Amino acid sequence: MKIFANENLFEPIIDYLRSRGNDVLSIRDSGLSGISDDEVYEKACKENLVIITMDKDFTRTFRFPPERCGGIVVAKTYRRTVDETLAIFRKHFQAINEEDIKGNLVIITPEGVRIRRSTR
Repeated sequence: MKIFANENLFEPIIDYLRSRGNDVLSIRDSGLSGISDDEVYEKACKENLVIITMDKDFTRTFRFPPERCGGIVVAKTYRRTVDETLAIFRKHFQAINEEDIKGNLVIITPEGVRIRRSTR
């Protein structure tokens, strides 16, 4: 899967995604730090990338329709340590597949996964 990791995504999550064979473009590693949410979204749309972020703004499907890009995954794990967040993310991310993500909004929380499927 081709993933665009937003700059607020913890580095251990990026490492985990890469260890699972995903092609991950990190905003921090690519020198794009500081770009706006709109720029993140437009780049993901142009390159058909899956956005993975901890920014709840990306749950606004009218502003950021997931069907225009490869899909959007939002990890909503507020007030957790990096290790706790990684454990939650790993547990729930491994339970979903690429078809669950493609063109959809996936929200990962400590309680589980919600998928808002697009009506393409």
